[in-house]
Amino acid sequence: MILLYNPLAGHGHLDSWNALFVEFLLEAGWSVASLSPGGADLHHRLKRKQLEQHPNLRILEWRKPQRSLRERVQSKLTRVIKKLLPKAEIATSAFEAEILKQLESSFLQPQEFAQRVADATRQLGQAPKLVFNMYMDLYRHDVLGWKPFEALHTIPWVGIRFVPSAVPPTEACYQLASLRGMCFLDEQIQHDYSIAMPEKSFAYLPDVTDASVPSTQSAFVAEIKQRASGRKIVFLGGTIGSNKNLSQWFRAIAQADPSKWYFVQVGEVHEQNLSTEDLAGYQRAQTSPPENLFIHAEYLPDEQTFNEVIALSDVLFAVYRQFSISSNMLGKAAAFNKPILVADGYLMGDRVQKYRIGLAVPETDSSAMMHALTELVKPEDRSVALPEHFAAYRQDFSYDALKQSLYDFIEQALKPVSTH
Repeated sequence: MILLYNPLAGHGHLDSWNALFVEFLLEAGWSVASLSPGGADLHHRLKRKQLEQHPNLRILEWRKPQRSLRERVQSKLTRVIKKLLPKAEIATSAFEAEILKQLESSFLQPQEFAQRVADATRQLGQAPKLVFNMYMDLYRHDVLGWKPFEALHTIPWVGIRFVPSAVPPTEACYQLASLRGMCFLDEQIQHDYSIAMPEKSFAYLPDVTDASVPSTQSAFVAEIKQRASGRKIVFLGGTIGSNKNLSQWFRAIAQADPSKWYFVQVGEVHEQNLSTEDLAGYQRAQTSPPENLFIHAEYLPDEQTFNEVIALSDVLFAVYRQFSISSNMLGKAAAFNKPILVADGYLMGDRVQKYRIGLAVPETDSSAMMHALTELVKPEDRSVALPEHFAAYRQDFSYDALKQSLYDFIEQALKPVSTH
């Protein structure tokens, strides 16, 4: 039996991968137990896959209520600020954002991970053969933080890092005998870790995405279509923080001809994580919204509706700021044959240029962004974002490719550890 442990819920990409891994492991013949604070979301996704009642699946109870990521971080943020500055008033969001960064680096506690796995074992009546942590990015790095985990947890385990550290990593978890390996979404990172720590298993997982859409058009998408009224639709979506580059997004909108372009922004906005310029642009858009801009500043829990907006759009905007990792927005672009605009100089830019599914521009140049958007919606003489380009990307980042990588990784992680 494999236990899938998902420490956070309410984040589309993580929730989607959680359900996907359940599906893949069941398909491979494994018995699967799932422990997640987002039980309702998982039930919904598995019901859609017709797996909710699978005889080899146990969805375990998350015994104690857990506040959302935002609630827990904001609560801790408030306590820290009061402790540091008991009589001062915080006047700038920049100060809060800096403290938030520091808190996020040690947000998830290894001891809680161990305790919840122990509770899952009690619920199952047996220890799983392997524990798979679906989100390792926000755990403490220090030895002191992992000491309680090591004392409580001896079951072999693995995980996924979406934003891995440079080699050699500083995280203390890599020194634990119980950790068998880690998955990454970047081939080069996987290669570097394998050389640095040959005693562990490291896998590259293609960054796939759920491309399902509703059987009938939603009222949400119908409203966007009506508002766009035939104009070219540019889509920016997902969790909106500083990496989404809102300041340049709003600058590009200001340069666009409102009679020809309509911009759609969908996703929860974490204002405390925005730069001063991002926040100013976002606040202006709220108080004096341009007619050609639609903002839905909340998490969209139904990924099918999120996909439906992408399918309606003409081009995807993903010119993220200082964003060096993978994004499933590339998979969304390929799934729906939609040209994508990304930032040059990072992994996403490399992949877009390799597969020719869009264009890459400097992340600080809104004029270049608007020029590229214009090029990407031209129907004639376009050398990128052709059907064959999207097909090549879909093949290399397919469910089959991910499944094979996952199966090979688990097989390797379960091999007996050599004592020599």
